[in-house]
Amino acid sequence: MTPSLLFTLSISTTFLSSVALSAFLLARAGAAPGAKQLAAFVVIVGLFALGLILPERIGAASMALAPLGSALAVDFAIRLTGQGARSLPIVHALGAGATLLLFIFGAGAFFETHAGLRGFRYEGAGLFGVAVAIGLAAYGNGLMAFALRRAEGKRRREIAIVLISSLVGLSTVVSFAPPLFGVAVAPWSILALPIYPALLVYGILRYELMAANVWARRAAAYALVLLLAAAVAGLLAAAPLSFVAPSMDFAYLWLVVATAMALAFAFGELIRHAADRLVYAGPEISAEMIALWRAELAGADRPSEAMEIARTHLRAAMRPFVDVTLSGEGPEPALRCADDGGKWAAQLTGFEESPPGARRLAIVYADVLMQSLDDIDRRRRRAESERLAELGLLASTIAHDLRNPLNIVNMAAAAAPAETRAEIIEQTRRMNRLVAELLDYAKPWKIEPVDIDLAAAFGDVETHIASDAHLRADPFRFAQAMDNLIANARAAGGGIAIFVEATRDATLIHVCDDGPGVPDEIKDRLFQPFVSRSSEGTGLGLAIVAKIMAAHGGSVALGAREGFSTCVTLRFQR
Repeated sequence: MTPSLLFTLSISTTFLSSVALSAFLLARAGAAPGAKQLAAFVVIVGLFALGLILPERIGAASMALAPLGSALAVDFAIRLTGQGARSLPIVHALGAGATLLLFIFGAGAFFETHAGLRGFRYEGAGLFGVAVAIGLAAYGNGLMAFALRRAEGKRRREIAIVLISSLVGLSTVVSFAPPLFGVAVAPWSILALPIYPALLVYGILRYELMAANVWARRAAAYALVLLLAAAVAGLLAAAPLSFVAPSMDFAYLWLVVATAMALAFAFGELIRHAADRLVYAGPEISAEMIALWRAELAGADRPSEAMEIARTHLRAAMRPFVDVTLSGEGPEPALRCADDGGKWAAQLTGFEESPPGARRLAIVYADVLMQSLDDIDRRRRRAESERLAELGLLASTIAHDLRNPLNIVNMAAAAAPAETRAEIIEQTRRMNRLVAELLDYAKPWKIEPVDIDLAAAFGDVETHIASDAHLRADPFRFAQAMDNLIANARAAGGGIAIFVEATRDATLIHVCDDGPGVPDEIKDRLFQPFVSRSSEGTGLGLAIVAKIMAAHGGSVALGAREGFSTCVTLRFQR
């Protein structure tokens, strides 16, 4: 690569990247303080560099922009740091005045070196302009250095990256100094000037300068990665091609191949999108479609209702039909939902060979559905909290107004026939138990976890305990929960078994029975107060279990296990 070509490539890269960064700032962060000043300064940097390869008259005008560029840089530094705001009028007056002076009287003259390269020497009024530019640059960097000492956290990192990029920018123009003293040296240091806009883009990406949103940062990152990939791919492709066509200059060959690669990468997404549309003829995912999904899912009061709505949405949007289910088994493709310790999670199954468009839609919809299910749980917990407050007042009233009459009934039953007396005592005992459970459910609890001996925790029930299972829980409340679950399973009839498993972050206890199962109409309300699958139950046993698990920071859910009709799973977080 010849020196003149290298020079031209570097300057052209600086100008194009500066214009692109300026447009990016105005489009994505134009409302942020200092964005317009920074965008204008970046354009001036590009024009200043471009002046070295433009015709002399236009090029000299570009060289005259140095004081104005420094003034805009100081303006941005003042807005970034919040320091020196009163000096803004003076800064603008110096920058604009010096630039105007250079336009009128000329900034200097171009010269050529022995290698045929072009340089610029500031003369006459140009020397004043250089002095103003250097003075303003020193003032702006001083403001940032002072602010850096006092800043902390993210603010400190923001100022640091701008200060570093500014110092790098200044270092790239040091080769303009020798010509001031009669030494005809080409401005080689300006070859590093493309680093300056690259550092600013890095600051936007890494430290969110100018309040650019996440989509803006991703767009900038995509452009940088695309250009880097094109440059590397062009180099790798040009190397072997240079042997095939040795007459072609390697630099020109690399430039042509890198440009072709950049275009291929840039249009690759459009080509892939067109392929998606051919293979998967479903609708586009739009903001309006997602808003409609959210609005309709917001009307669901139970997870089963949300999943039925989800089936309708996916049936309309995708082919083949995608099932939405709580089960871990069933037809595929499917969106399988699970309450993972108080937060819903989704798993896509049967999408391994699906087109990219179909998988993308399923992933987006799964995220929307999980948010909806989490919202249903939040509303349920809020309603339950309100219910508990009402139950507390009701329980106190019942305890006060019902226990005395029950004692009187028991005493009056002493004279009744034995069979009648036994029935009265049994029914009053049941009513007393209901009052006691209601009072217990409504009052606040204090949990004191200790290590639980799992081998002795389940009485004579058939158990299967994993060797690595370990549990810390409040012994009284844990025993209460297990008594309620075991009694509930026995009331359903059939065999009972308990399985204890250990995962990386939780201990799972499954209480299973092979009774008639839970009726569909109460599955979603099974752990709410006064809901029972047994006609003899009080309807508070499973609600108390749910409250015990919530107090432990865990959860309870209705699950499934092969060989059993009903399984209740307790999840204790480790």
